[in-house]
Parts: sequence; C-alpha cells; structure tokens
Amino acid sequence: MKVRYRQLWALVLAGVLSAAGVMVSQAAEKAISSVSIRIDSKLEAGSTLPDISIDAAGNSGNVSDGDICVTTSSDRYYISDAEWKTSTSRIMNVGDTPEMQVTLTPADEDEYAFKGTYRSSNVSVRSGSYVSTSKKDGNLIVRLRVRAIEGTFAPPEDAYWKDNARGTARWEAPEEGGTGRYEVVLRRGSTKVHSAETTSHSYNFYPYMTKKGTYTFRVRTIAKTNKQDDYGESSEWVESEEIYLAEEDVSDGSGQNNSIASGGPSGGSSGNTRVGWQYISNSWYYYYPDGSYHRNGWAQVGGLWYLFRDDGRMVTGWQNMNNQTYYLNDSGAMVTGWVLWNQKWYYMNPTQDAFLGCMLKDRWADVNGKTYYFTSSGAMAEGWMEVAGSWYYFYPGSGHKAVNTWIDTFYVNEQGVWVR
Repeated sequence: MKVRYRQLWALVLAGVLSAAGVMVSQAAEKAISSVSIRIDSKLEAGSTLPDISIDAAGNSGNVSDGDICVTTSSDRYYISDAEWKTSTSRIMNVGDTPEMQVTLTPADEDEYAFKGTYRSSNVSVRSGSYVSTSKKDGNLIVRLRVRAIEGTFAPPEDAYWKDNARGTARWEAPEEGGTGRYEVVLRRGSTKVHSAETTSHSYNFYPYMTKKGTYTFRVRTIAKTNKQDDYGESSEWVESEEIYLAEEDVSDGSGQNNSIASGGPSGGSSGNTRVGWQYISNSWYYYYPDGSYHRNGWAQVGGLWYLFRDDGRMVTGWQNMNNQTYYLNDSGAMVTGWVLWNQKWYYMNPTQDAFLGCMLKDRWADVNGKTYYFTSSGAMAEGWMEVAGSWYYFYPGSGHKAVNTWIDTFYVNEQGVWVR
C-alpha cells in the first residue's frame, strides 16, 4: 500500500510540475539590466535619409548604401527592427540629428528578458544620443538620435551693392543649411580694408571707404553657436561686383566701429582705458594694457584658464583643441573634475599637467578611492560593459566598478571581472 501511495504521489507531483512548466521557465529568465547600441553614420547634408534594412544574421540594422549602420555586440539580445522617426523625404542640413527607433529582442526568450526600468543610465548609445525607451511584446523599443550631421554651411545666395545707398552691402540668406550669421570683408583692389561678423543681411561699409579706388566685398556663412562650430565648416565665399569710388565721394571715416571686428582699438596720446575683460557685441574679450587682446588659444586669468578664438572671442561649452576635449562653464573658465551633460557624466582631468582639463576617454580612472571607466565618447560607463575582452559591472547612477560581489546571478571577482 505504501508503494502505491508513493507512486501516486510521484504521478501527482510530475503533473503539477508539468502544468507549472511555463512558470518555471519564466522564473529562469535572466534580466537584461543594460543595453548598448552603436551608430556609425556617414550621413551628408543635402540628401534624404536612406532606407533601413536588417541583415540576415538578425543582429544589426544597416543601410544598403553604407551611410548608416546600427549595431550591438551583445549575445543576449539583437536588433530585430529599425525605422526612422524623422521624415525620410526631408532634406538633411548640417547640424541635423535625425531620430530613429530601434527594436531590441532577447536572443533566447526562455533565458533572457527585458525587466525593470530603462533610461539613459543603463541604455548606452555610442556616437549618438538617447531619447527614450518603451516595452512592447517582450521587446525593448529604444528611440535615439544620430549624431549631428557634419559638413559645410550653405553660402549666401547672392552678394550685391544696394542701389542708392553708398557702400551698403547686401546678400540673401540660403534657402536651407544656413546659420543666420555671416562674415563680411571689404577690399579695395587686393587690400583688405575691414571685416566684421553680423546676423543681418546687410552691412554699411561706407565709413571705411576713406580712399578712392575700386571696392568689392565678400560674404560667407559661419557658425552662430559653439555647438555649430563643432560640426559645421564656414561656407565658401560669395563675391560682389566691383564699384568705383571717386575722390570726391570718399568717406571722412565717421561712423566706424573700432571694436574687435575691425581689428581692435588703437591707443592714442590720451592712453588706453580698455584693459582686462571687455564685453563687446555679446562676447567677452581680454585686453592687455598695450591695447591688444588675447587670440587663438589659452590664457590664464586670475588662476583660471580661458580659451579664445582666432578673433579674440572667449568661448564656452564643449571645445575641441589639439585632439582633446574641454568644457568651459558659462563664465568661460575651464572645468576640471565631474561634468553632467545630457544626463551623462564625464570626467575632466584635474591633474595640474599638460592634460589639465582634458576629457578622459577610453580609459580607467580612480577617483576618490573608486574605479570608473570612461567610454570612447567620454561618458562614464554604467551597467554591464565589455572592456578589453572582459565584462564589468558599473553601478548605474554612481558609475563605480563593482568588485567581489554578485550582480543578480552573476559574480564579479576582486578585479571586477565577470566570472563565467
């Protein structure tokens, strides 16, 4: 009798386990705690967005003409779909950041699943930027932006002298691809007389036409913001026709703007009162007692470092110089240490050496007794990441490396390496 009861109990237990098979399988799913996507873009201004197709291997999205490639190196999930959210009929301009939606699917739905919350701290988008995430039918939908399209700004449409307005230069804005800012140069023969930057579509050169001769001007589109300066090149020059100014028609020089744009002020017998920081035409400049001002490079003022353009304007924000990336705060001072930008953390070298202020990229760093890794974009690593063939876990939010502990069901040793 006892034997029969044991057999009956065994049959009942087997049936229960069989009926609960789905639940067991679901319980065995491992959470995909972080995801990483890479975008390689060769998109060019002046063209429309290309069609997207998923390759036969099912682990990357790519475009047939090679202008855009979206990939992931993970073996836990793959890219099952990708589509543009920006209109594919729109002509792309320099600086555009088209949006794309990428669908990630678990490689083995019985083993892996997207669980928890996904945001910028555990969704890494290399060579692009994160927008948002959502879940649908077990998939993770990631919305992202491709990095800004690089290229040359569109030139003005025309350059001409305004009728019945002596010395007034005019030009037309480009239909697309402009910035709204221009550089204009006045020449007498082959001699440069005056140059300026403006957001207007005209400029009065007459105060500088103080000698008889044949005059022309040229104009080009230039960056309006520091960000535009990072991805856009000034347009080609557009030349005007010649006009001749007779001796009796020359200007007496009144109305000239002796600021930075015209080469800076000249010191006179009364001395120079423009010294130190000067705010001119919405930009900061740094003047020396002899009337000159700092241009094209770094200057240390009051123990802080500042960066100046060729024309003497102090810059702010992200700046690239000599293959290094720096961050200048709103006052223009170089920032060292941690910088939070677009919900990602970056670290600027605080050591007083030749690389002071340089962004750390593709390297490890110990900060206040904790170890961090900074990706090729400079962003602090968060979540799971592969570095030099080994997998590490970096706590989302704080970013420091986990060591000698369990992350979910995965063990990382004293060096932080995931032990398979």
